[in-house]
Amino acid sequence: MSRSYIIDTNVLLQHPQILSRAGNRKLVIPRAVMLELSHRGKGSKGSEIVDLVDSSIPSGVQIAEAPRQLKNDLLQSDINAQRLNGADFDIARIAIDYAEQQGVEVPCVVTNDKALAYFLASRNIKSITSTEFISESKDESLNKEIEEKAEKVVSSQKRYLIASFALGAIASMAAKLFYFNIEVLVSTITIWGTMLGLPVLGLMLFWYREKFRLSYGAFELCVGIIMSYYVFFPTFSYSGVGLKEGIQILGGLYVMVRGLDNIGKGVIGTRFEALWSKVF
Repeated sequence: MSRSYIIDTNVLLQHPQILSRAGNRKLVIPRAVMLELSHRGKGSKGSEIVDLVDSSIPSGVQIAEAPRQLKNDLLQSDINAQRLNGADFDIARIAIDYAEQQGVEVPCVVTNDKALAYFLASRNIKSITSTEFISESKDESLNKEIEEKAEKVVSSQKRYLIASFALGAIASMAAKLFYFNIEVLVSTITIWGTMLGLPVLGLMLFWYREKFRLSYGAFELCVGIIMSYYVFFPTFSYSGVGLKEGIQILGGLYVMVRGLDNIGKGVIGTRFEALWSKVF
């Protein structure tokens, strides 16, 4: 009997090099996982993984549709099934379908999702983490071409993260300079110029957020920190903190939270998504 390894979304995001094992192992990617990767949102790097999967199909990677009907289907009353979300349902249905085909397919789901692993265990279906899969297959021959493409995807995501935080830090420094030179700037333009300039600036910031969500989140986080810190500078004294300063600190904290929210949305579709979800 052949063993099929059904790959979860989080595994492909964190360890896309797993696809290089397709020559030795039967790798199955549910259609729902492909859709989940391709719809990660603006700024997502999931499309790179989709392209990598597509290029791995000639090497043996299979795209599978979830079965319409199962003998032992997921029940709404099943507490373990209620913990599943996203593509987990289709992954579970494909695994159950393979398990029902006695003597044909032996399923093993590769996932880092504990809820999915717990559900599969309740159905006596084996699951392993991406780290365990890589450890099991480390001595097998790899498809060098796919391995190199996967490394490029990983490097691209690392550059995306570094560039986003660097751009966010630069933008926050620019905002700081703007704030401390506001009197000079206002004195050089008319009242009408200010009234027209502020909405334009707002539109530019909205465009920045939509196109570069992670960078904008880093920018917001830095601005929030600066807003809160400058209550205590140049003279650090709690006795000087009044209502105005308290509101400024709360405003800074609010901006920090908004920044972290945008960072969380910005890492969606990258290998750092699972780490962010685990921490928060």
